[in-house]
Amino acid sequence: MKTQESVTRRTIFPRHVFYGWYIVAAGMGLHLWVGMVGSYALQVFFTPIVQTFGWSRAVVSGAFSLNRIEGSVATPIEGFLVDRFGPRMFIMAGAFVLGLGLVLLSYINSLWLFYVSMNMVSLGSGLCIGVPRNWTIVHWFQRLRGRALGIVSTGGVLIGSLLFIVVWLVDAVGWQPALRILGVATWVICVPLGLVFRARPEQYGYLPDGDPPPGAGEAPSPLPARRAGGAPGDAGGAALTARQALRTRAFWVLAVVFGATGMGTSALIVHMIPYFESIGFTRAQATSAVALFSLLSGVGRLGGGWVIDYLDKRVMMAGILLLQVAAFLLLANVTVFWQVAPFALLYGIAFGAMMPANPVIVSTYFGTRSYGAIQGLIGSATVVSGVVAPVMMGWIFDQTGDYRLAVYILAAVAAAAVPVTFFARPPRPSVEAQAGASSPSHS
Repeated sequence: MKTQESVTRRTIFPRHVFYGWYIVAAGMGLHLWVGMVGSYALQVFFTPIVQTFGWSRAVVSGAFSLNRIEGSVATPIEGFLVDRFGPRMFIMAGAFVLGLGLVLLSYINSLWLFYVSMNMVSLGSGLCIGVPRNWTIVHWFQRLRGRALGIVSTGGVLIGSLLFIVVWLVDAVGWQPALRILGVATWVICVPLGLVFRARPEQYGYLPDGDPPPGAGEAPSPLPARRAGGAPGDAGGAALTARQALRTRAFWVLAVVFGATGMGTSALIVHMIPYFESIGFTRAQATSAVALFSLLSGVGRLGGGWVIDYLDKRVMMAGILLLQVAAFLLLANVTVFWQVAPFALLYGIAFGAMMPANPVIVSTYFGTRSYGAIQGLIGSATVVSGVVAPVMMGWIFDQTGDYRLAVYILAAVAAAAVPVTFFARPPRPSVEAQAGASSPSHS
């Protein structure tokens, strides 16, 4: 006999469309808006803030680096809490904090207030499109996890194009009123999108991927075939707690690799527009370069999300790092605008592919039992690279008037990490059993 609860759930979530895809659509919208105002658009305000207050680029970049330190503390806490309470309340809170941080940033009159505002922006952005959003996708999808994460990340493809609106807004009303407008718009856009999110599908009468329950007269779709050379554990992964994951070699190797891939991202998310302006491009040309990069990143987001479901995860990570190396070498030698295109293609593919690859690798290696906590802890372990990279680029420019040395350093770090990827083997069953015997069953 059907309970009233099951009837209500079936009415709210009609089965002809798997509700997980509504979550993916909402996640795309969040990625588009939050990725723009919480990351890329801040580059548009970088030069006006430097000019208004006379602070050095290294000092301004330091605010972005402290964001990573704050994130390293907050992200594991977010992960543990999301594992316990689900994602929606945290995404809603993130939308509020992000909007408030942008509004507060428009009123800064001192360096300490600038740092506080930037940390609020970072915290709000992380809550909206960090662990809580990926946690939801990981739990609603299993066979199609890589593809779903790839699709949700395509929300960021149009970010660069929308930056022209931010540039126009700054030119029309000034950088401070523009920040206030963006902050209010964040509340209006992100709060309704956050309401779409739900925790595990089983709570609403679903199985992951929308597969029918056993006995429904319809067999679930088979798992995708794995390549013969796939890494052990690719088909299912372990089911480790956060404490057990910390005791594995795979955790620390992944932290090194993710730190290396994220170093360039952390640096360029702050300095890409300033870099192109420093070599003689106009602000419109620099913004066009970012727009091209974000559009071409769609190739990596969708392609990477599909490939990661089949390919050896270590080969995938090595390929992403090699693309980064090639992209940085091209970037350091850009002299005319057309040369932006090959850089944007290679770096866009690498950057885009890492978005679905990261959560898929973590959930495959360690399982979904404590995914939020483990993902948060890995994020904390990569904090050093995220802190060093933006400040390094700003400091080198302050000392030399040129960013190119910093770009070559980013290329060298990515190249050094390529062989490390092949040490990232998933935990063996014997390791899991040993960890389980010596650790409590809860995270």
